[in-house]
Amino acid sequence: MPFKRLLCAVDFSRESLAAFRVAVEMALLHSGSLHILHVMEVQPVLSEWLPINGMGEVTTQIVEKANAAMETLVSSVQPPLEGLSFTTEVTSGTAFVEIVNRAREWNADLIVLGAKGAASLEKIVIGSTAERVLKDATCSVLVVRN
Repeated sequence: MPFKRLLCAVDFSRESLAAFRVAVEMALLHSGSLHILHVMEVQPVLSEWLPINGMGEVTTQIVEKANAAMETLVSSVQPPLEGLSFTTEVTSGTAFVEIVNRAREWNADLIVLGAKGAASLEKIVIGSTAERVLKDATCSVLVVRN
């Protein structure tokens, strides 16, 4: 079954970069489209620590860094993404929720993401992003281990 609409979720970890390379190869192989998604899971900021305008500046800096990382990721691919139909998106929210929702909205055939393995007791108890995407996705999911 050729996958024509691939959504690749990246957090810029080593594992997600491996997943990104796999997603690019699959999209090129099947002349598909690739949507590259980064979800910022921003923690709440205590307003007593920063003035209101300071919070906006911090948020802007975080978004700018994420967009710059996305540009670096896309430009680092060999062979280049020339000829491949792709889009990039940086958003915020809960990673597994945003990944599943975007895949559904975009009609993805396949979600590609990396897996690190459980790094904390919290991850063991509530599950990793990859595990939760596997449970909730309405399309196929490929979890890439580095």
